Amino acid sequence: MESTPDERRKFILAELQSKGRLSTADLAERFSLSEDTARRDFRELAAAGLIKRVHGAALPVTPGEQPFQGRYKIARDVKTKLARVAVEIVLPDQIIMIDGGTTNLELAKHLPLDLRATVITNSPTIATATAEHRNLEVILLGGVFDKRSQMTLGARVLEQIHALSADICFIGVHGLHEEYGLTTAGYDEAAVKAAMLQVSAEVVAIATPDKIGTVGAYKFAPLSAVDVLVTDRSVRDNPTLEKVSAKVLTD
Repeated sequence: MESTPDERRKFILAELQSKGRLSTADLAERFSLSEDTARRDFRELAAAGLIKRVHGAALPVTPGEQPFQGRYKIARDVKTKLARVAVEIVLPDQIIMIDGGTTNLELAKHLPLDLRATVITNSPTIATATAEHRNLEVILLGGVFDKRSQMTLGARVLEQIHALSADICFIGVHGLHEEYGLTTAGYDEAAVKAAMLQVSAEVVAIATPDKIGTVGAYKFAPLSAVDVLVTDRSVRDNPTLEKVSAKVLTD
């Protein structure tokens, strides 16, 4: 019996959720299709924003493509749980680079009120969240304010980052994939994130389960750039985690 496009699309999305990758050849074989038909199915799903197309295959798309306010409402309780665990990595008197993003905002909110340290961030929202921390010196990187991401970006921000050195960096990610590494939604965001990694001695990524095994539009580093990944135990069997040197899995 010949398959319908709707049946194939449901299969594609289910396979990507469970396995993280599906090739056009595998889709064609599964439904006895031509590879041209399989590619057309992938193109239509990619145009709808439901998958990420790569050469000869499809990957799960990250939910991080939407604007800050929309992302802020997603999995708030999970982000809070992860942030409470991640703050335990922070030590007194460190220079802490905190990239923008909704999960890192939760991290900033949960820093101990008596913590003595220096925080460097390109997020005005994160800087404001530390206003009650009297022992924190907060450096807000100045540049072009991007309304979608709620971050300062651009050449001026890059210049400032390259003049700094951090003990630890909490990097924001829209997707972590075993093959495609760390990705984000914007070109300028990717450049700033890559620069932050270059000037930091240790890199920590805090990622909700929906980011694991997914891919955003722009790659900014290989997965090996992450020293510690803080995520939920529900994704412990995802092959992406096998590529990270150190993991902190919350219950």
